[in-house]
Amino acid sequence: MEAFGIATALVGGLVAAPIFCFVLAKVVRRFPRVAALLVLVSVPLVLLYALELIIVLTRGILSARALIGSPYFLIHVVLTLSSAPALACVLILGRRSLAAWWPLAAVICWFVGAGSIFYQYDVAETLYGIDGQGGPYQWPW
Repeated sequence: MEAFGIATALVGGLVAAPIFCFVLAKVVRRFPRVAALLVLVSVPLVLLYALELIIVLTRGILSARALIGSPYFLIHVVLTLSSAPALACVLILGRRSLAAWWPLAAVICWFVGAGSIFYQYDVAETLYGIDGQGGPYQWPW
């Protein structure tokens, strides 16, 4: 069942990433206030996601959970799920915009989203074990 979920997310991203980037480049950019708000929200999300990756790469998943505490997994899920769309907003709506190159931004965001899917599974299984059994922590926190 896990493989089906991963495959569905990856294939869905192949469709969703170009559509989302196209809409950002061709529609949302016409509304500067909306674009500015999206960038204002997206930049901290991308930075926090990068910070989480750095913490996990340098200290490990279990140490990151011990450092941040019980809200870690919820924060991790929000950052992981928002990483690709937030990156798309930063790349296409930011000051140094790739709006003319929105297909390239879609490819980059798809790879970030695909990596995030596998990263999410790694964190969840490390914290809670396969199928929520056998990890050092008990679901939900």
